[in-house]
Amino acid sequence: MALASLLRLLRVKQWIKNSFVFFPLLFSGNLFTPSLVGKSLLTFVSYCLVASSVYIFNDLIDFQKDRLHPKKAKRVLIHDQVNKGVIVVLMLGLLGAGLWMGSRINGLVVLSMGFYVLVNLVYNLITKHVVILDVIFIATGFYLRILTGAFAIAVLPSVWLQMCVFILALFLGFTKRRHEMTMLKARAQEHRAVLAHYTAYLLDQLIMICSTLAIVFYGLYTISPEIIARIGGYQMVYSVTFVIYGIFRYLYLIHVKKLGDDPGEVLLSDVPLMVCVLAWILYVGVVIYFK
Repeated sequence: MALASLLRLLRVKQWIKNSFVFFPLLFSGNLFTPSLVGKSLLTFVSYCLVASSVYIFNDLIDFQKDRLHPKKAKRVLIHDQVNKGVIVVLMLGLLGAGLWMGSRINGLVVLSMGFYVLVNLVYNLITKHVVILDVIFIATGFYLRILTGAFAIAVLPSVWLQMCVFILALFLGFTKRRHEMTMLKARAQEHRAVLAHYTAYLLDQLIMICSTLAIVFYGLYTISPEIIARIGGYQMVYSVTFVIYGIFRYLYLIHVKKLGDDPGEVLLSDVPLMVCVLAWILYVGVVIYFK
């Protein structure tokens, strides 16, 4: 298998989702603690391996339906006609290596990763056919990333921050469903049966609710007593500006530019959105570490 095909099979571009494991490190004020940085990096690498194994499993399950998708039809299993036996061995190898690396950190990390795998198995086999519950299971995967990152360095993120991440993941999931309906139109249900139970109006309402809640929960996090006590003031509240712009920019991209199929690719392809995220990280870092 060519290197380019291998990278596409592993969906390396989607590894950016695993950066959620660094959130607890950043927000806990431990970014310059070498031992904890090392644990977070190891968690990131192990999560990438486990996530890639899940992506491969997903490709195997959706092999026939992905042929109907203009973009997914170019995936390695369909386009490159790779031996499925080799793919299964690779999938199991990635899963085993990722879980083993996670076990080198602590038991909670590998347990959380194992639960991530279980959630994705249930999603692929059952809940992806159940309206709304399909997106909730996708969002759970994002939430487990931040929780695993917290377990790795033995901290517990703010409840408001946890809720914000979960709601933001719901937002991204519903925008993805909307993009699929818009792009595939009459063939949308052939590609993903659950789309028969969605309408553009329903998805727009869910997206609006989630975007509003994400901003509210993040705002509550910035003014929570624990944050004010840690940084000695209300400086964090100004970072809400970046969150508002980022969400509004993403809404612009899905409604006007017709993007939204892959949040990771949207982030990496849109310069204003990328600058906003980097500026947010920089501002939060300055507030936490140079108070």
